[in-house]
This record gives sequence, structure tokens and C-alpha cells, in this order.
Amino acid sequence: MNATGRSRRAFLGSVVSGAGLLPSVARGQRPASEHGQVRPPIAVPDIRLTCHDGRPATLFGLVNAHATALQLMFTSCTTTCPIQGAIFSRVQKLIPDQTVRGIRLLSVSVDPEHDTPSVLATWLRRFHRRPGWIAAAARIDDLERFRDFAGRGRNPSDNHTTQTQLFNRKGQLVWRTGELPDAEEIATILQRL
Repeated sequence: MNATGRSRRAFLGSVVSGAGLLPSVARGQRPASEHGQVRPPIAVPDIRLTCHDGRPATLFGLVNAHATALQLMFTSCTTTCPIQGAIFSRVQKLIPDQTVRGIRLLSVSVDPEHDTPSVLATWLRRFHRRPGWIAAAARIDDLERFRDFAGRGRNPSDNHTTQTQLFNRKGQLVWRTGELPDAEEIATILQRL
């Protein structure tokens, strides 16, 4: 999008929000349509996860010191999640030296009861995972806090957003893409972080 399109969108967004036409957003949540640079950057909460190899981790621990793209998914999804997996698979092809450059992809499941480490590992193999792409599941008692931070869907029946969240090497959320972004957009941003 060119500068004119961005400024027009910003103007319209301010008019709509100033007129009270946007729904109020609960603490920690945001409208699903919000995308672009996050100002100021948001520190990552210390949410507990279990990785596809069975090791425990925290969200901050996985994104800190890496330029990271994060997507929400669950392995039994048959609609948008396979598309999201294909997008990350393409990102890995666009950045073949991602591990050397400290770039990480992170797919986090919002279905921790079903998505065990072995199920997550199988899902990654389906998309030809290379080193530098981790799948994990939020712990059940951290799931709602994780969704509040990373995003819910466009309506109450959606259990996750299809946006990609991008983090700088300090473990801060700095960018949100639109829904189901192009792999090229993700790769470009990751290489600049």
C-alpha cells in the first residue's frame, strides 16, 4: 500500500473511532482489524508453553533474542490453519538462512488438550518444517491470557486470529499483519527486525 492509502486509512480510522463507531475493546484485547506497526512495542507476557519436542518453555523465552513471527493455530483445524501452515512453510523457503540470522517461526496451538507434543510434531512435518520453526501449545491455565495477548478472531465464535504477530529481538511485539498475510510480507518484516 502506498503512503496515500495509509494516510487515508489512518484518517478514516480516526474518524470512525472518534465517532464511537468501533466497539469497545476489553483490557488486553484489540479489534481483529488492527494491523501494522505496534506503538509503543508491547512486552511479551511470561506465558507457559509446551513445545513440539516436549520441552517446557515460556513465550518470552522463545521470542527473546530472535526476530520472531508467531501464528495461532490448532492441528484439527481444516479451514484457516492449513493455510497458515503453508504460509510459514513458504516463509522458510524465502529465508533459507533463517537460523543463522536468528529468525524464528512460532506456531502456537490454542487447543492444548488435543495438541500434544507428538501431534504438533506431526503437524510440522506436514508442512516440511525446517530448523527454526517451533510449534507449541499454551498451557491450559495460561490459554485465556495468551488469547488476550495474541488475539482472538473476528467474531466471538472464532477461537484465534489469523494475523501473524512479529516480535523484535528484545521480546517485544512490534508488528501485526492483516488476516492470512502473504509469506513475502512476513519474510520482509522478519529480515528487517
